[in-house]
This record gives sequence, C-alpha cells and structure tokens, in this order.
Amino acid sequence: MGKRKIIMAVIFSVLFFGGCTGRQRQTTYVTETAEYFGTVITITLYGEDEESLKKSIEHAFDECERLESICSAKLPDSELCRLNQTAAESAVEVSKELFFLIKEGLYYHRLSGGSLDISIGKMIDLWGIGTEHARVPKDTEREALIGLDGCKNIILDEEEQTIQYTDKLVQIDLGGIAKGYAADKVKEYLIEQEHIGSGILNFGGNVMAIGEKTDGTAWKIGLTDPQEKGELYGVLMIKDQCVVTSGDYERYFIEDGKRYHHILDPATGYPAESGIISATVIGDRAILCDALSTTCFIVGIEKAIEIIETLDGVECILVDKDMQYHCSSGFSQYGFTRSY
Repeated sequence: MGKRKIIMAVIFSVLFFGGCTGRQRQTTYVTETAEYFGTVITITLYGEDEESLKKSIEHAFDECERLESICSAKLPDSELCRLNQTAAESAVEVSKELFFLIKEGLYYHRLSGGSLDISIGKMIDLWGIGTEHARVPKDTEREALIGLDGCKNIILDEEEQTIQYTDKLVQIDLGGIAKGYAADKVKEYLIEQEHIGSGILNFGGNVMAIGEKTDGTAWKIGLTDPQEKGELYGVLMIKDQCVVTSGDYERYFIEDGKRYHHILDPATGYPAESGIISATVIGDRAILCDALSTTCFIVGIEKAIEIIETLDGVECILVDKDMQYHCSSGFSQYGFTRSY
C-alpha cells in the first residue's frame, strides 16, 4: 500500500464553457496524479470550486488505496495475498468486496472460455514480467502449471462468504479486473458529488469519462499506437463511458532478441500470440471492459468479435500485426478516425 505519491497537481481557471450539461457550472478544473495498482492514475475534474474538487480527488485516491489493500497480488499484506497463503489449507472468510471480485473473475473465466484465468498467479510470478526478476521460465517449470484449469479448484461459499482452494497450485491474481473495478468505484463516488460537473479518470491507460466535455461535446480519446512509442493509432469519441486497451507494448522484457509481453495465455503458459497486438473495448463498466480487453487479446480476432457481439453495450476495435484494425458491428458510433 505505502505512501501516496502525488506526482502532479494542476489548477486552471477557464474563461468560457458553452453548453455545460453538468450539475455544476464549470469554471475550473483540477488534475492530480498518483500511483496505485502498479500504474499511474490521473484524475481530472471540472467544476466551480477548486477546493471541493481537490478534496474529491483526495477521497478518490483514498478509495484507490483502500481497494489496493484488498485486491493487490503484489502487496504482501493485502487481503488477497493473505487468502493465497492459507486458502489451500482451509476455507477463509473474506470481505464482501474480495468475494465479489473473485466471483466476477470466475464469471469472466467462463465468458472467455477459460482464456481469462484469475487462478494463474503462480505462472505470473514465474515470469516476473514488470519486475527486475523477469525471465523466460524453464519448460519444466511452465509445464507444471499449465492445463490445470485452476478456476475449477476455487470453491465459493455464498452463505458463509468463504473461499477455499482445492489445489495448492492455485494462486489468484486479479490484475485483469482490479483496475477496472477501482475505476468503477471511484466514478461511482464522484458522480454523487454535486460540485463536480464532469471529468476524466485515467487508470494507467484505462480511461473513464464522467459525463461529457464542458461544451457539451464528446471526449476525444486517443488510442496508443502499438508499434510507435508516443504516437496515436487513432481517436474515438465517448460520453460517460470507458475505454480500456490491452496491448503487447505495455509491459515486456527482451531476452535473446525476443520480446515477451505480460499477457499470458493460460493454455500455453507463454505470452499470448493470437495475431492481435492491441485490443480496445468500449462500454459503461470498466471492470467488464478490463476483462474483455484481455480476453480479446488472448483469443484472437474472430473469437473476440464473436464474444463482443453476444454482449449488450460493449464494442471493440482490434489491431493486428499488420496494423490493420477490425471492429465489432456497433463500433462506428464512436466516430473513430485513424491517425494515418
């Protein structure tokens, strides 16, 4: 959990905002940035009173810290880490939030056909991608952990609110949904604050809009170019929704001239190679978009679009190795324009 790191705070007075649709007349915005869930989180809020906006962001970061202490697989004193240490021995009573998150993770496992697997924490640790210990595991190490379908060995007791693992190789990692859940909870709090007119939450590239821009138009969200660092692949438009992207360019290491990214395919124990290098999902709930973006990246273009088309209120754009994009049927509503 640790001490909050406030990296940046910016307060601007804005002269004119036409067509404001927020509850509060918007003449000021405040931006602050901190680190949670192993990523940089930036919150920008628009309203009239800068002190109220700053206090709301402070509370939002408090919520991030609280949630990280529950569902982080990296903090040794988190509730999830404590669960992982003892759940193979006996059933463990957990908080309502952790129970909900694990239950959601198991639902997304079924939805993805097993491609999104919250039980592969030991495999994730084995690779160590994003740490100074990143390495390609030995085949014997990797093969000992694949094909287990560990989610079948996670037993939930709704009545007692307990969780137990029936296989000692199970270790839960909620990295595929935790940031999305945190973004949803933060937005849930912020929209209840009447002094906030609108805003943008950026959870390490997972972008969530509160309302619309101060002139009544949609927010322009840039999609990172997966092959050119610092460049945009394209821009889309959203109002009061979220945009979540998973890509092979986010976290990786290079060994013997080959790049290994952090999105592991549970079926192989290797970084996924589905032909997709960037998967973006747009919808109302960040936790769902978070889960689906990872799922789409792993399963490949055809299966990804098939899954998206079965769900209401979500769309996707997938970029392949040739930098061509593939979209779900309703994606055109977001006014996507390619940068080149």
